[in-house]
Amino acid sequence: MTVLVDSHSHIYDKAYADDLEVVLTNAREVGVAKVVVCGDDISSSLAALEMGSRHDIVVPTAGVHPHAARDVDGAALDEIARLAALPEVAAVGEIGLDFYRDLSAREDQIAALEAQLTIAAAAGKPACVHSREAEDAIATPLGKYASKSPLPLSGRPAGVMHCFGGTLEQSRRYVDMGFLISLACIVTYPRNDEARRIAMELPLTALLVETDSPYLPPQHIHDPETHVAQVGPVLREQILRDGPGVLDDGVQIHVIQSMHAGRC
Repeated sequence: MTVLVDSHSHIYDKAYADDLEVVLTNAREVGVAKVVVCGDDISSSLAALEMGSRHDIVVPTAGVHPHAARDVDGAALDEIARLAALPEVAAVGEIGLDFYRDLSAREDQIAALEAQLTIAAAAGKPACVHSREAEDAIATPLGKYASKSPLPLSGRPAGVMHCFGGTLEQSRRYVDMGFLISLACIVTYPRNDEARRIAMELPLTALLVETDSPYLPPQHIHDPETHVAQVGPVLREQILRDGPGVLDDGVQIHVIQSMHAGRC
């Protein structure tokens, strides 16, 4: 049986306020078994957790996005640590560095990232990492985290590089650290040759797919109700096209596994 997981979404967003059930039904109908719902601040982390309590397809994570790093204080970190300790919370994230928009000062971003990586290591949870225009800067804190996390020692990934936007060479560095590389639907964008190169060159065991919904829809798809459901077609048509794992319609795809299924 085909097992697909949308490894990163934000379906607590107001875009889904009136049709979340339709979104999840559409996802199930195309074989999506789990949808990882990533918190990007305390409020959304709690929303993801609550959504997971109502929908068995939802896998929640908890963390503070680098855009909100300026608001991270001791109380926020205590709450992320509390959530990370819950068995139903699969990962710490979405955390990281965003040097493209710089909505928080870079020193605040780095401090928030390092503190949350410490929480992830202590909780034995993988990190869901956002890195934009910061692939080199983020390597050092991620390397330190990976060396402290108990996950790689047990053969499990240290985390996921979400919506990876770096180069093939950089992706290999993170895979060597113990991270999986997640490719979003922007792999369908005509100018995103590097993402397709990564999909071709990395082993399938190092790859995840995601929608980042409601953001970054596939080329020519702008319907929020079907966005999450596109994770399957993107995998088949883009990531596996012409690559070492080319599959025809008669072959079952079992490439993507959820954090709850033991890959992370």
